[in-house]
Amino acid sequence: MRLPTPRASDARGPGHHGHGGPDLRTTLAELTTGNLGTLDETTWGIYAPAIARWELLTGRPVPAPTQPGRYGKTVLAPPFVEWLMGLPAHWVTDPSFGLPRTAALRVLGNGVVPAQAAAALRLLLCRYH
Repeated sequence: MRLPTPRASDARGPGHHGHGGPDLRTTLAELTTGNLGTLDETTWGIYAPAIARWELLTGRPVPAPTQPGRYGKTVLAPPFVEWLMGLPAHWVTDPSFGLPRTAALRVLGNGVVPAQAAAALRLLLCRYH
């Protein structure tokens, strides 16, 4: 999801910029009208603000962090890991791939978080400018 560039007129309230699309304040207001970004302290405790913020940034609701395991105990859910990494939904967990839970977690664990990779590249490239 890409947010509009902030402008000085954003301080005056929601609206449109000339003939363009919605301004930053309007876009953020529209994002928060749904359930995305809602603080759920009962479920997430001290992590609720971080979960809510990541929901807004990714534009996707948080999936369940666990799922029933083989022997009735709860286990880590691959869609949650995928969401935490900022990957698109079903990037690794698409049912058509047929990956068992452990294989999906192995793939995700050996994967790269795109935002971290982009930040690392920016830092490395800025050294040489």
